[in-house]
Amino acid sequence: MSDNKTSDVPGISQPFLLYDGAVRGRLVRLNGVASTVLGIHHEYPEQVTRTLGESMAAAAALADGLKFDGSFTLQIQGNGPLHTLVTDITSDRVMRGCASFRAEELPNTEGADDNTLQRLMGSGHIAFTVDQGPDMERYQGIIELLGTSISDCVHQYFQQSEQLETAIKIVAGRADASDPNSSWQASALLIQRMPSEGGRPPTDADEDAWRTAVILLSSISDEELLSSELTEKDVLARLFGTIGGRVLDSRSLSTGCRCSRERSAKILASFPMDEIVSMADDGVISMTCEFCESAYRFTESELQGVADKATQEFSAPAAH
Repeated sequence: MSDNKTSDVPGISQPFLLYDGAVRGRLVRLNGVASTVLGIHHEYPEQVTRTLGESMAAAAALADGLKFDGSFTLQIQGNGPLHTLVTDITSDRVMRGCASFRAEELPNTEGADDNTLQRLMGSGHIAFTVDQGPDMERYQGIIELLGTSISDCVHQYFQQSEQLETAIKIVAGRADASDPNSSWQASALLIQRMPSEGGRPPTDADEDAWRTAVILLSSISDEELLSSELTEKDVLARLFGTIGGRVLDSRSLSTGCRCSRERSAKILASFPMDEIVSMADDGVISMTCEFCESAYRFTESELQGVADKATQEFSAPAAH
């Protein structure tokens, strides 16, 4: 992962335990990660930006509960005006995200009814992919795109694909809701019920404890989750102070992109040469990264050289 172009503006994932570890949770606040990706790398319409922010917070919360060496990708595809969202996070906790949409078909208002996930993305699917490189098998979970929010989709995924009961709240918005020019923020709060020791059936006390934790989670406001005035520990103390808990070591998140001139050249050089020529403008082919907007320019001869080198490497006899 050494070629990541990273920012020094972090986000935070704060793990915690409730009921002596019977319930585990993570509070993710993307802070500068969100303001960089949503406000600098991209200038999407408000409802697209908000939905991408929510998907980034969801990806960070889900990835932080996994052990992997590579990348975790959350991809949502639908047939609505906002038809694609892609967010990924590496095992080094470096994030990026992008969206594709038909601007002329987006709702004209910011009303809740007009900007539900279903209204924006229509029908489709959500895919969760763990990629640990060419020598490891990829893991992928795919579910139908249902519900009115990213939170609904994540909850549905855990209901269908995982053994752990999960509750999650995800929000994205301006740091100052009254200021349309303030920076974007995104946050997620997730709790999961751990299996009982020894596989014993849950007791009434276990059931009550889980219900209480879910009720307390649902009581937090969007403003509290996004507030720069409250630290992660402040939020958790306000929510779960009556039942007690313990915070674990926090983990930092950053934003960056894995694109490079070399990778871009290899992608372009994989096309037939006549197609490459048709892409050229005055003999130059340009490629812009959808994640970070970095632009790379190549001549036809440069791409031909890359293609020739790839062919030679592929056909070279194996060493004995």
